[in-house]
Amino acid sequence: MITLASVGSASSAAEYYSADNYYRSDQTLEASAWFGKGAEVLGLTGKVEEAAFAAVLEGRLPDGSVIAGKDGVHRPGVDLTFSASKSVSLVAMLGGDKRLVEALKDSVTATLRWAEKNVVEARVWDEALGRQVPERTGNLIAATFLHDVNRNGEPQLHIHAVVANATKASDGKWHAVRNDELYRAQHVLSAVHNAELRSRVEALGYETVPARNSIDGAFEIKGVTREAVEAFSTRRAEILAELAKEDRGSARERELAALLTRRGKELEPDAARQFAAWKETARAIGFDPARLIENAMARAAGEQTVWSRVVDGVRGIGERGKAIASAMGLTPKDGDPLVPERLGRLEPKAFAAAQAVASAARELGEREAAFSRNDLIRTALERQGPITVDMIEARIDLLQQRGLLVGSGPADRDRMLTTEQALAMENKAIALAQAGKDSVQPIAVPDGIVERLQEQARAIGLRRLNAGQEQAGVAILTSKDRVHLVQGGAGVGKSAALAPVAAIAREEGRQVVALSHVGRIAREFGEKTASPASTVDGFLARYRQVIEGSAGADKMAAAKAELSGALVMVDEASQIGTDRLARLIALANQMDVGKLVLAGDIKQLPAIEAGKPFAQLQQQDLKQSQITENLRAQTPQMQAINRALGEGDVGEAFAVLKPATTEVASGKIPDAAAAMWANLPREERDNTILLAAGRAMRSAGNAAAQGALIERGELGARGVTLEVLDRVTITREGARQLKGYQDGRVVAIETNLRAQGFARGERGTVIGIKDGKVELAMPDGEIRRFDPDRLPRNLKHDAVTIYEPKQIDLHEGDRIRWTAKDPERGLLNGDIAHVARIDGDTITVKAGNGQFHDLPRGDPMLERLDLAYAINVHVAQGMTAKDGIIMMSERERMLNTSASFLVAVTRIAENATLVTDNPSRVERQVESRTGEKSSAIETARENGHALPSTTEKKDRELALGRTPERSEPGRGFSGPDLSRDRDYDFGM
Repeated sequence: MITLASVGSASSAAEYYSADNYYRSDQTLEASAWFGKGAEVLGLTGKVEEAAFAAVLEGRLPDGSVIAGKDGVHRPGVDLTFSASKSVSLVAMLGGDKRLVEALKDSVTATLRWAEKNVVEARVWDEALGRQVPERTGNLIAATFLHDVNRNGEPQLHIHAVVANATKASDGKWHAVRNDELYRAQHVLSAVHNAELRSRVEALGYETVPARNSIDGAFEIKGVTREAVEAFSTRRAEILAELAKEDRGSARERELAALLTRRGKELEPDAARQFAAWKETARAIGFDPARLIENAMARAAGEQTVWSRVVDGVRGIGERGKAIASAMGLTPKDGDPLVPERLGRLEPKAFAAAQAVASAARELGEREAAFSRNDLIRTALERQGPITVDMIEARIDLLQQRGLLVGSGPADRDRMLTTEQALAMENKAIALAQAGKDSVQPIAVPDGIVERLQEQARAIGLRRLNAGQEQAGVAILTSKDRVHLVQGGAGVGKSAALAPVAAIAREEGRQVVALSHVGRIAREFGEKTASPASTVDGFLARYRQVIEGSAGADKMAAAKAELSGALVMVDEASQIGTDRLARLIALANQMDVGKLVLAGDIKQLPAIEAGKPFAQLQQQDLKQSQITENLRAQTPQMQAINRALGEGDVGEAFAVLKPATTEVASGKIPDAAAAMWANLPREERDNTILLAAGRAMRSAGNAAAQGALIERGELGARGVTLEVLDRVTITREGARQLKGYQDGRVVAIETNLRAQGFARGERGTVIGIKDGKVELAMPDGEIRRFDPDRLPRNLKHDAVTIYEPKQIDLHEGDRIRWTAKDPERGLLNGDIAHVARIDGDTITVKAGNGQFHDLPRGDPMLERLDLAYAINVHVAQGMTAKDGIIMMSERERMLNTSASFLVAVTRIAENATLVTDNPSRVERQVESRTGEKSSAIETARENGHALPSTTEKKDRELALGRTPERSEPGRGFSGPDLSRDRDYDFGM
């Protein structure tokens, strides 16, 4: 593990690092060393002398150069702390295997060398641009200090690498280091270090296993018990306890928690007494590493490693490679586009590296069409095989040379990559949409269409359509293109504009279908347009065999009868990824759908899965309409905020919000927001939503709001504690890795796994990992083993779902929301309900439609609910509220995006309030992070990759796969009721 922290004053830091070896302070200077090409240029070699160290930290270099700081203040540098896993520390310190100390030192050196080449940057003046630009310098100055215990006097090998704020740029001058990249690279540096250390530990004869929480490839030595690790980890327990107080856990927060819980160091600790105390603790728990060390040394003497034993007796290079990949938890498959080599062409370790990169690209590619080279390196190294960063980078370079990975080179700063498959998928989606141009008959004739639209709007009870709504309706009904795009910001009335369109389509004998990405929004969209509704996933699942080409003649005929000539409308289209949208357009082309309307907003939250096809299609020569007049904002405040965000002016939006912004102490946002909400009159409170960017803030806000209502006596005294299941966000490829299966989590089987003896619907609780298999405690008490790597790869839905159990208290009157659906009772994911009564083992809830449902103990929906005083923005998209209180913290910097902020504030019609711990920093975070999805096409184009034309006739014919039959006006059909089809909603 690597942690980063800014160094304080130069003089105190020099004294601290030079003397702060808690166990053997007299040896600290002997355990120090200069590192880096920058240090070599300056003649800084050997052990670190305190005076020279202090001078470098002050920006005074041995060659006479002085690095001036901003406003005269020079930042000394950054402390990268490399920590060995606890088991390594125990075997080295308690068992006395000093080879492990050298392994740690060597792994740190290798990692710093990689960081020096790939991470360290300075800002230099660019004459052509007339401004400073970042430049990767390839040199650093670092002082390393080996320490062996933590502040609690427990064995903990770690090395402080203090990277001075000085690097030499191409202009020959010394500059300050641009620290942004160091912090951004923290996880990949940690993964590089873990891989380097693990390879050295294994070379010493030890076996390793993934750590309990295997972030960045963290590992432990096999044979060191969990009891031993925990017995000597009281320092970590203190830090975690501090974080748990406020449900926190980012790298920066761990750093702050470490400082808050840090004890003063013991002066001149007695080494013998300390060692005796360790031995006593080890004896009490029965831990003796002597046999472990003896066996490791014997294996090392025979040049045996865990990986040599894996291939022992296996004949053939190819089979040996497969054996290693299998031991890593990877199952090589023929036809993998990122491993095109025939079996046996790669030597075993190179084969393992190839499989690790392919698996990592699949995992990253599920969420983003393009990803950084560093993320690919990190994710590949997390596979924990006999692989190090040089092998992974060599494989990435080879795939780029062959065109299977497309993007920037290793020397480029941006270093974004995409796969050939992602590029092909995006081009396919565009070609499919282009193939529908001029291919259908209009739904209605132009004459009198405006009057018909306004007449239908009046009949439905809508206000008069504005110019944008009217023009969109006319274009949809009268154009000859199959795909029509409707772009409009939040609150402009996109779905309302489609209601009269749907009515006219029905008058013309067309079937109308309403779709959206989640069930709740699909149902509401269907109600607004008086149309049968479904999720996109449910719709695609219904016609899966048609899309895949496996449907028989009868099914094809039935599908054609249902869909030919139909008006299919999709709301919130920006939240549909490339693969799903491509399949939807392909089905529309194949079944000769009369019109596929995609309505959404590219500025709001994008799809969870990879791609931004709705935005990409708007850049093509396709029919599209713009609706711009905001109908939701009812007050000067909200109108000004919406206007600013519409113009992309985040700063102005925050300026408008400033009078309604409350700044509170760090960690106090949920309490302050909840108190503000609870103090409102009940009627106002019922029309006010609490909004959060992520789960942690949402959970804290829910607990605080519930507590406030209990204090006011507004919730029933009678309560019940429930254990509910909170879905863990994980990719399908990620579910094939062990890191997601942490103790206590619940694994639900979503498809039949006959080869492993599991049936769909079964579930178990993780109790451990043994020999690469997950051990599950089943409800009947049976312990069964589950191999994640054997999960099928070709499913369009999750093979398993992983849940984190958590406890919540429910009281009569509580507001709740469902986190799963129950179609039989009409309960949909995201729907709001209220606890009406708690009577013994039965909880009665009142659904949003006014119906009451009795949920007895054991009812599955009692596990799939949560409090709903606060909701996150993903759930909120598509909602409208009179007033809102937005909770935003500087700690949630990765969640503070322009898209997230826009969705939060535009849910509100009249009065918005912001509660935050740092208004200016939150504003900067929102301005700097758009939340926009990456694009394979954009990544390829930015790196000079030739792109195929999507407008050529050949592409269009290929996308269609046939000559389209034109649908005729007036063709009607009796379509299915899709409102109860299964969907695969994301559990937000």
